[in-house]
Amino acid sequence: MNSSTFKVAKFEIIRQLKKPAFWAATLLMPLLIGGIYFVSFISSQSIEENPALDENTKVAITDEAGVFSANAPFVINGDKEYGIEKIKNGEVDLYYYIPEDFLESKKAEFYHISEGLEIFNNDGNILKGLLLQDASSRVDSLDVLALTGGYEIVDNKLTKDGSESNALGKAIIPFFIGIVFFMFIALCGNRFLMTVVEEKENRISELILTSVSSKHLIVGKIIAMLVLGMVQILALVIPVLIIVFVNRDNQFINMIVSSIEIDPIMLTLSLVLFVASVVFYAGACTYVGSLVSTARDASSFIGPAIIMMVFPLYFMQMFMMEPNTIVQIMTYFPFSAPVALMLRSGFGTISTIEYAIGILVVVVSSVVVIRMAVKSFQKNAINFSIVKPKLLKRR
Repeated sequence: MNSSTFKVAKFEIIRQLKKPAFWAATLLMPLLIGGIYFVSFISSQSIEENPALDENTKVAITDEAGVFSANAPFVINGDKEYGIEKIKNGEVDLYYYIPEDFLESKKAEFYHISEGLEIFNNDGNILKGLLLQDASSRVDSLDVLALTGGYEIVDNKLTKDGSESNALGKAIIPFFIGIVFFMFIALCGNRFLMTVVEEKENRISELILTSVSSKHLIVGKIIAMLVLGMVQILALVIPVLIIVFVNRDNQFINMIVSSIEIDPIMLTLSLVLFVASVVFYAGACTYVGSLVSTARDASSFIGPAIIMMVFPLYFMQMFMMEPNTIVQIMTYFPFSAPVALMLRSGFGTISTIEYAIGILVVVVSSVVVIRMAVKSFQKNAINFSIVKPKLLKRR
């Protein structure tokens, strides 16, 4: 890296890192993710779908339907009024009433003393556990397993040639990189547009160009924006990875993590595609910023830029099948190529050669668009206003 380019990148990075607004925008989403996770964790700890029966809890059941065995505990000889009276007197903590028409109505009643507002009280489900335990004692263990569904079904996927298939595991890395790319554009897209316009709008671009060439200025700013973008991405990704690690024993998370299949060649190509795609998008936005004169004019271009980028998502179903002409065009068209290549890589509908060619298209386009941005900025650096046509002449 040229020393002038390094100085520009260093200055831009330090200037942005010193801004409280940058850290506010960077840490807002991680704090929000952490808050949501904390609330859901507390809720999952305090709310149990099938709570266990505490040994100190006194339970009484009136079984008019005769569901329980003759010697079942907790079953009392008395009607509903008798059981409710026990609740009122404090003799029992939980009282369940199973009516005679339980088989037809499929409804049982639950009585307890309410302490304030109770929204998530699942003590009524204790009856389900007691019924299941009692019924299990009267049937064969295999029947219990079949009825309760307490078994695991191992899914063995095969390819057409009979070998083991792991399409999900192969797709996780490309899709994860694709998500990071979208996050990068969402967080830094507007900054790429504004990075050049600010100097022009503040009328200091001609002063900067007296000490630094337009090439070093543009390249340095792009590098700085990429570094700052990675800081924001890491601030989002690291909390998510921590949550995944903490919940690694979760069945769903464990299944996803254990199925990840890493192909060194495809992983390397995916990382090259990510870097090239971000550089291309940064160069394109910088080029647009060099053409306009104000931040207001620049902001109007962020929408079309994002639409062109996400255009392949509108044809998601096509990318799941064998590629047709439309898919091929989007694969090698510079603005749609990044997302198209990520989708085809995730769905496994692209060969390594095609993938490498698509990446080469993005890399070449990145170099071209950065050169265009440099020349455009050099030409329009002191263009501070747009000449407006006059419809009426003054007399």
